[in-house]
Amino acid sequence: MMILPAYEPPSDRRPTLAVSLAPMFVVVLFTLIVSGLIAFDTGVAIFLACTAWVVYELHDYQRAIDDYNQQFVQGHPAWRGHDALAPDSEPTTSDFVRGLVGAGPQLADQHRR
Repeated sequence: MMILPAYEPPSDRRPTLAVSLAPMFVVVLFTLIVSGLIAFDTGVAIFLACTAWVVYELHDYQRAIDDYNQQFVQGHPAWRGHDALAPDSEPTTSDFVRGLVGAGPQLADQHRR
């Protein structure tokens, strides 16, 4: 029986930081605009920069997760059956494999391409 390696996806620290800090920046920005300390145009530019930062980080993280999942599936063909799971498999690995096996042959065919 082939045992799968642990499922350890890329870290989500950067997108979490972006999603946590951007709203705080926007609140501070709104306060500065209302109080007249910065111009409206400057505030809008900073708001758009915060939006672009969050979108970039989330897109980059999603791409990294997709790449990792694809390599995990292609590099370990044993995921195609529940028998690849050892009784002491980590919960994240078990959940990932059960999700792929439960998706049926259609998903398996897409990953083989």
